[in-house]
Amino acid sequence: MGESVEISVVMPVFLGEYTFMVHRNASNGADKFMRSVNSFINQTLKNSELIIISDGDDRAEDIWERQFSSEPRTRFKKIEKQELYSGVTRQTGLEMAIGKVVCYLDHDDMFGPVHLETIYNNFDLLKYDWVYYDDYLVRSADFQKIDTRNVRPERNIMGTSSFAHKRDIPVVWGNNNTHDFDLVEKYLLYRPSIKIPTPQYYVCHCSGLKMDF
Repeated sequence: MGESVEISVVMPVFLGEYTFMVHRNASNGADKFMRSVNSFINQTLKNSELIIISDGDDRAEDIWERQFSSEPRTRFKKIEKQELYSGVTRQTGLEMAIGKVVCYLDHDDMFGPVHLETIYNNFDLLKYDWVYYDDYLVRSADFQKIDTRNVRPERNIMGTSSFAHKRDIPVVWGNNNTHDFDLVEKYLLYRPSIKIPTPQYYVCHCSGLKMDF
């Protein structure tokens, strides 16, 4: 990349089968993975990068090689398969990131085109260490029914779909993270933050919310 990277996006991916309590893998995972990567490629903010960390998934690697390896703004790394909900995948991506800001994208969700630009325009790096924002819950396959979720820095309300942080502050995705909010609670809550205007993160898959679109 010829210009500085403003935002790094970390995406863990595993396209295999899993079930944990009410949580199950997304249907048509390969298609949703490609949709997610394309939603990054189509961002209006071009001085950004996508770091894809394969959780021991050969199929994801094959798709990236065929579809996206020529895209200079994406990078891919496959690691050994981790335990379900391990933080190692995101931590690996975080350690590879070179952007001033880091945010996250699940492989079965997607960005709207101005998501990263909205974060970039509203994240004052001189005042704040992290920002958070509302996200959108997709309720129908045709995207005609979408709910805005009012996000607050609380467990079961805030997840990786709704915050971004400076890359140079010391946060660690541990191997025993049981929920995305563990990282927020341990490393971010005591740091200066602000809620910014809603970007465009679309939560498309969450078994607990009966969403899989």
